[in-house]
Amino acid sequence: MQKPLVLFATYLALALAVPMPKPADEKPNKFDWDVRQPGILDLKTTGTFYDDGGKRLDGSATYSKNFVDRSQSVGAGLNYHDYNSRLGAGLNVQDLDGAGTRVQADLTKTLLKDQYSNIEGGLRYGQTFNTPYGNSEPFFGGFVRGRF
Repeated sequence: MQKPLVLFATYLALALAVPMPKPADEKPNKFDWDVRQPGILDLKTTGTFYDDGGKRLDGSATYSKNFVDRSQSVGAGLNYHDYNSRLGAGLNVQDLDGAGTRVQADLTKTLLKDQYSNIEGGLRYGQTFNTPYGNSEPFFGGFVRGRF
């Protein structure tokens, strides 16, 4: 488990070290927190790593702590969207504190977009690794969503 984590951290450090163009109207990173049920604290931060008008890369990090059973989870995600080709891709990884590591990837395509609505279709893959019972079965799914 340490080798993939070290490789991911090295890749992330190199990616953040490369200077990238910043948009003129750069928005600050967003930080949210929430208390769910008594004793569960959720923290989340999101930000944009890259945005040139046609392509955008967003990142997020999450932390959840249950003060009742003392469990916690830590996660990170990257979402990429190409506005010209109307394609998007996302990758999320979450360490579940002794219950494994959940990996989820998705791919989206904007099928229809106009001034008032849009319709997207997509595919999703996910699996949980290193659980106490071994790896889970992978799950695959598809979706269509719209806003009108």
